[in-house]
Amino acid sequence: GAVGKIRTAGSSSDGTEDSDFSADLEHAEAPESAHRRSSTRLTRASLRLSQSSQASVFSSGRRITRSQQGATNTTAKKYPLRQSRSSGSDTEANGENADIKQGVDRDETPPRTPTGNAPSSESDIEVSSPSNDLEDERLAKELSLKEAAAHDLSHRPKRRRFHESYNFNMKCPTPGCNSLGHLTGRHERHFSISGCPLYHNLSADECKGKATTRDKQTEERTLSHRQDENRHSTRNQAPTDRQLRYKEKVTELRRKRNSGLNKEQKEKYMEHRQSHGTSREPLLENITSDYDLELFRKAQARASEDLEKLRLAGHVSEGSNMIKTIVFGRYELDTWYHSPYPEEYARLGRLYMCEFCLKYMKSQTILRRHLAKCVWKHPPGDEIYRKGNISVFEVDGKKNKIYCQNLCLLAKLFLDHKTLYYDVEPFLFYVMTEADNTGCHLVGYFSKEKNSFLNYNVSCILTMPQYMRQGYGKMLIDFSYLLSKVEEKVGSPERPLSDLGLISYRSYWKEVLLRYLNNFQGKEISIKEISQETAVNPVDIVSTLQSLQMLKYWKGKHLVLKRQDLIDDWKAKETKRGNGKTIDPTALKWTPPKGT
Repeated sequence: GAVGKIRTAGSSSDGTEDSDFSADLEHAEAPESAHRRSSTRLTRASLRLSQSSQASVFSSGRRITRSQQGATNTTAKKYPLRQSRSSGSDTEANGENADIKQGVDRDETPPRTPTGNAPSSESDIEVSSPSNDLEDERLAKELSLKEAAAHDLSHRPKRRRFHESYNFNMKCPTPGCNSLGHLTGRHERHFSISGCPLYHNLSADECKGKATTRDKQTEERTLSHRQDENRHSTRNQAPTDRQLRYKEKVTELRRKRNSGLNKEQKEKYMEHRQSHGTSREPLLENITSDYDLELFRKAQARASEDLEKLRLAGHVSEGSNMIKTIVFGRYELDTWYHSPYPEEYARLGRLYMCEFCLKYMKSQTILRRHLAKCVWKHPPGDEIYRKGNISVFEVDGKKNKIYCQNLCLLAKLFLDHKTLYYDVEPFLFYVMTEADNTGCHLVGYFSKEKNSFLNYNVSCILTMPQYMRQGYGKMLIDFSYLLSKVEEKVGSPERPLSDLGLISYRSYWKEVLLRYLNNFQGKEISIKEISQETAVNPVDIVSTLQSLQMLKYWKGKHLVLKRQDLIDDWKAKETKRGNGKTIDPTALKWTPPKGT
């Protein structure tokens, strides 16, 4: 009974220490019980002495088991409940809590002797024989060693822990992949094609084996470099014998490769491509030498490891396909919304763009090489407006399809309601640029349908973030209405407008109306006349007058209230602003298209 009580009070998370402890107690008590049975004369004093010696053994054991309880509690804090692992671990965790609770409850009761009764007085516990004192010291020393072993968790198997930043709702985009394993062999899960073993026609175990081989090769290379460190002026010295042998080995490996694929291999490759398409990497065996293929695999694993580090650092947003930043000319812009770029580009988190042809690339190196070859310095199409360093180009979506698609994908990064990406042929794009000695830099654009039945003069409009709040948005709006005037039509932007677009249009309509009212000298005014002169839709004029509280209904008639305070405020702003950011109608060289 005493052994069972001690085991309950001193139980730990795995139970191994408790069994050893109880076994030691049984071995310690066995000689004493044998000695009592062999003695023929048992006095009351000897009986009390034997009870007190056993009680002292129990009390020393109880002190140590309390410290074991502290170790158990700290162990329970370090390892929380693992409810998502398996049912066995749940049972283990519940067992830990139950044992700890029983130990705490037992502390509230007075310590009991092995017979089950409480000691009658303090003298019963304090008195002990010299032989039992030695036994107590030996037992306490063994228990202290076991307590130290309980704190040492190195003998326990390591528990698999996934990185805390993993989102288990994310999945690998490769069809049929369960997101387990990683191309580098160093991670338990992956969420992108770059780390998918299945996409690279490998298994998770093969990736781990390749990682072990790469680590061994790295150690060997490091060791060989250390041996060569004693050489002075390495740059001017001849290659070592080891380097020459390695070079000959590589040359021999490349010479041994097959000249081409045989018929069976070609059929196998074609079957793999037809069955998986672009969802798997093409088979790469026998295309080049084994040495070069292994170099390519190492480069893939290294790039995947770098992407994983960027993802954990927050620079890469894999799984959500959200591009966070773009490098555009001399600017690095933070994006606002999702844009449907191809997955292999979207998962990177950062895109590099040519500001002239709008081609998007994966890295700074590719962009630098592209800029060395790119001959574009302005948008394609016809330049229909130029004043100072401001120009507007008319780009036909049918003639310059790729440019217009890239422009729409770029615009979607900063527009919420845009839905046009690839079907650009029915639209004309008017791109505003700012010129300097390096070229014409994109400021903003708007698109319009070639044949709009509702007389929409703008389908989509955008000012690049680096040029916002500088008057370019109103210039684009004014230019769109200038085109409507030349076409002798009344225009209106296509709905729904974005938040910033609605603010810009209301501000523009307000200025147009205040300018018209400031120059108007008559007593009766017509909404239709305002619309014909400004090319603004009558509905937009009425809504603007209502928002300015300038439209009143009095005695059965609609009256336009000419608020001089608003006109004076507008004059003051115009004087302060100057005439820098305005559209000059005389600088427009354009005839309306006849339709397609």
